Amino acid sequence: METSTQARAKEMVEREGLSLVGVAPARPVAGVREAGMAALRQGRLAGMAWMNEAWIERAADPQAFLPGARSLIVAGLPCHSRDPEADTAGPTRGRVARYARGRDYHRVFEKRLRRIARTIREEFGEAARATVDYGPLLERPLAAAAGLGWIGKSTMLLMSGGGPWVLLGVVATTLDLEPGRPLRKTCGNCTRCIAACPTGAIAPDGHTVDARLCISYHTIENRGVVPRELRAKFKDWVFGCDDCLDSCPVGASRWESYPEFAPTTVDNARPALRDLLALDEEGFAARYRGRAIMRAKRDGLVRNACIAFGNVGTAEDVTALAGALADESVLVRGHAAWAVGQIGRRVGVAGWRQTLEARLAVEQDPWVREELRFAIEGE
Repeated sequence: METSTQARAKEMVEREGLSLVGVAPARPVAGVREAGMAALRQGRLAGMAWMNEAWIERAADPQAFLPGARSLIVAGLPCHSRDPEADTAGPTRGRVARYARGRDYHRVFEKRLRRIARTIREEFGEAARATVDYGPLLERPLAAAAGLGWIGKSTMLLMSGGGPWVLLGVVATTLDLEPGRPLRKTCGNCTRCIAACPTGAIAPDGHTVDARLCISYHTIENRGVVPRELRAKFKDWVFGCDDCLDSCPVGASRWESYPEFAPTTVDNARPALRDLLALDEEGFAARYRGRAIMRAKRDGLVRNACIAFGNVGTAEDVTALAGALADESVLVRGHAAWAVGQIGRRVGVAGWRQTLEARLAVEQDPWVREELRFAIEGE
């Protein structure tokens, strides 16, 4: 039977519009620390330098997040949104991952969780601390421990009815709440997410992801050069990637996302690549302030647009890329050179080699010069 404390905690969570909620005990989940250390040791965390040994130790132990914590209230927000219809005769467009098409979910979610934590402190006199996924707490194993879902082969939390389309947050508290029971579910023999990953980032037997191969990592967290051997596999993604999520049969019925996450225009979900190339720092901030895309930074997003152009661009797009060859950012210039070469070979644009040769004659950066030569000469 539900205690009055349990009922009140449930009420304060539901008042924030959070219906996907479970409770986990505030103790480490078996194997999580070891898995994190293995990923670090094997280099699968790529350039995410903050995920060092000390961070993993803290993130795997709820007591490090809130000393004396007894319970973890784990909440989920649906983040699936429909693809808006784009004019097929219009400009070449890129794609943004569904969770990032509206407002920054950190802002939307964290406010709700912090209000819950404040209510616990004020009403029960107990300690409480809230976090979303940028905090030092590994929330997916905790959500599985709370009985919200199970960890799929894609490493995403899978929830019955919604699959992987959920964002997670946690309120740790010294309040003593009855924990949920982990689900006895697995992906069975299904390997759709593994087959769907364009770069092979998911291990052949599932359950581990190599960030060095992951499109989401490169388009969001990578501040440098995207490996040349991966670029042609990025298709039209400019921020994140939904390929493994889209393939998951558990998410076939897909809850619709919160209104704040849904795209208000086609450009929020499928931005015109020429518009992205035209962004300067001020324009980038004005367009994406308050949205998760800010994480990529201006140079990263424009770099991503160049790669997408190389994969799906047309002859008419070479003019825009020719302008990007003179961008102030070395990162943009090098990837623009690659894109011009890709389009030139794929669709046979007149004069594309001369465009690259003209830039090579004045380019000073050694890496950009290398990209220009590669684009001109091919493999």
